[in-house]
Amino acid sequence: MLNYLYKLIIDDVTDICYGNCLNFFPRGSRVLDVGIGNGIMLEAYHRLIESKNLDITGIDINRQYLKHCRKMIHRYGLEDSVRVHYAAVESYVPPENEYFDYVLFSMSFMLFDDQHYVLERIRPWLKRGGGVVFFQTMFKNHSLFLDIVKPRLKYVTTIDFGRVTYEDDFYALLGRKDMTVTEDWLLKREWFNGEYRLIVSAPENGNGRSAFNAPPAGNECASRSDQARPR
Repeated sequence: MLNYLYKLIIDDVTDICYGNCLNFFPRGSRVLDVGIGNGIMLEAYHRLIESKNLDITGIDINRQYLKHCRKMIHRYGLEDSVRVHYAAVESYVPPENEYFDYVLFSMSFMLFDDQHYVLERIRPWLKRGGGVVFFQTMFKNHSLFLDIVKPRLKYVTTIDFGRVTYEDDFYALLGRKDMTVTEDWLLKREWFNGEYRLIVSAPENGNGRSAFNAPPAGNECASRSDQARPR
């Protein structure tokens, strides 16, 4: 039932996201997909993943989604291209000496309670010159109505849409984290003047932290358990 609601409500969003992100990644890219979801995008894009020789590691905190995702990986023979783990980004530790060309937040970044910490945590996992890709709904005008309603949609749909992301706040956050925006694409306009945006940023790497340390106590998982999410 959960996967049916997922497909019914956000299938179009998933298609826009992965259709653009997978085409953006250069051939042979190693990608960490934070919040990979149920893998429904593999049905449409398994050939593209194979043809571009992409190496995708997905993490998620919803066991039901991951179960379905593993079935999709097996169905399309992507075991050598896509692997998934039950883990939150706040507690995930990449295999030693494994670095990524890109970290992808596909409709997941607005779910994190401590976005500053998440950005600090992923920074050392990137190869030198690597990038962070955000796909999400962005709003330019602040709205108390949206601030109240959007986080509560999960009680009606079972899907957690997270908090509202405002353009000025988002850019200010990236600025504070020394993350230069290199691409900002408007993909589609949505309800309440929202915009589906694909934003690519280039963090300043080499900050001296280990990419593989376990998270500090108290930050193991600020995520929302197995709550469904807009993936």
